[in-house]
Amino acid sequence: MKIHIKLLTVVSGLFFLYSCDDFLDNKPLSSFTGDPQTISDLESRYASETDAEAELKGAYNKFKQDIFQFENYAYGDTQSDNCYVGGDGVNEEAEDVFKLTSMNSKVRLMWSQYYGMGGAATNVIENTRLMKTGIDDAARKRIMAEAKFIRAWAYFDIVRIWGAAPLMIDLIPPITAENLDEIYPKLYPERNSVDEVYAQIIKDLEEAIPDLESKAQGAFKATKGAANGLLAKVYATRGEKSSRNYSKVVELCDRVINDGYRLIANFDDLWNPANKYTTESIFEVYYDATSTNWAFWVLFSEEDGSITWRRYCTPTHELIAKFSAEDKRFASTVVYKEVPYDTYYPSNHYPIANKIRKKDSNIILMRFADILLLKAEALVELNKSGEAIAIVNEIRSRAGLQNLSESLPQSEARLAVERERQLELVLEGQRWYDLLRNDRMVEVMRQHRDKNGQLLFPDLQEFHKLWPIPQSEKDSNPNLTQNEGY
Repeated sequence: MKIHIKLLTVVSGLFFLYSCDDFLDNKPLSSFTGDPQTISDLESRYASETDAEAELKGAYNKFKQDIFQFENYAYGDTQSDNCYVGGDGVNEEAEDVFKLTSMNSKVRLMWSQYYGMGGAATNVIENTRLMKTGIDDAARKRIMAEAKFIRAWAYFDIVRIWGAAPLMIDLIPPITAENLDEIYPKLYPERNSVDEVYAQIIKDLEEAIPDLESKAQGAFKATKGAANGLLAKVYATRGEKSSRNYSKVVELCDRVINDGYRLIANFDDLWNPANKYTTESIFEVYYDATSTNWAFWVLFSEEDGSITWRRYCTPTHELIAKFSAEDKRFASTVVYKEVPYDTYYPSNHYPIANKIRKKDSNIILMRFADILLLKAEALVELNKSGEAIAIVNEIRSRAGLQNLSESLPQSEARLAVERERQLELVLEGQRWYDLLRNDRMVEVMRQHRDKNGQLLFPDLQEFHKLWPIPQSEKDSNPNLTQNEGY
């Protein structure tokens, strides 16, 4: 007790000598939601609706970070059986061959940017909620709803990548000697359980949906369609596969369908930079000639179309073999070029990722085909394989492929949906999440082969489903524990 009293006394004195930044020199995780306030009670930093809108725009711009311009493809496609790493770099190669450690810079980058995204959204939510003047009720609800969608997206990726993770959903009040015990867990939080993180994601989305607008085409904005689609994915992922509420998944997918989204007739039109916000797009990040993406440069080519260094996310031999000659999607997904290297293929006939083709291409993060196939996945689990395959056949018809039998047994229907999702959504960052969601990662990746047909990971372990917690974060926060195997 004497030690505790002395600590509070010392801390009280420190506040007269140092700023919060000096005192919290370990850069706690809570810094993502801002430094502790200095006023006696929490107050909004926003003086007007314009302030709230400006910070909401900043939160949306987190979708333009590295995690969505490159890391999403590296995580979802390179880490899976869809792609070889392609490009150079020790940190990137480690991800491709399951050699990640807590010191890998990509692990630190992903953690930092996802928490920065969640923190930016929390700042908008809480500061808008605390506004006493300068905003009407409708605007307050809408801005908070859009920010809750952004935060839900960030934490959904966080929980899928790292599992149990700290929830940073509060502003930090001023620190005093009297409240240090209460505030310390907010500054240096422990990891919330997976169930707690999912519960917060669901809460955010369910609160947001009533105050979002409906659209029947893509937008770089939270809409009912985007939020219902994200919530469908959450319910399709949360918990053990045998206990998931697949009826809820179907219901949420139907809400998206009822908003009026539709497949476009020509698959290739999705990837034409001029075709922004189609009826198939649900949520896409906007780029133009003055606000450009750099994903095309990492994945496709230099701006003049030339290729002078190894591009990332090279389609695997296994993936290419899965496309039939009749599949119209292949030419839209993979383009063969002559390149100055022959790492995986002959240099005069080298496959390059072909879905982000120019610096002004929008990046589609959710589209209608994904939601349709997610519904099909849920229908299979509800033992409605005929209905599921009918959806698969709709996707296959656009690709120029023959229909599958709607009388497939459940086990075959399950694999048919999985295969269609792979071919339809390759190079969109979905494959790894699909394998995790359906308990197929270890089985599939143990069968994954290199360019010579040799097994790459015959002894892959279950712990590789999660990434390590960055060592830098553990060093800053003694309450963070490490994931098994790292």
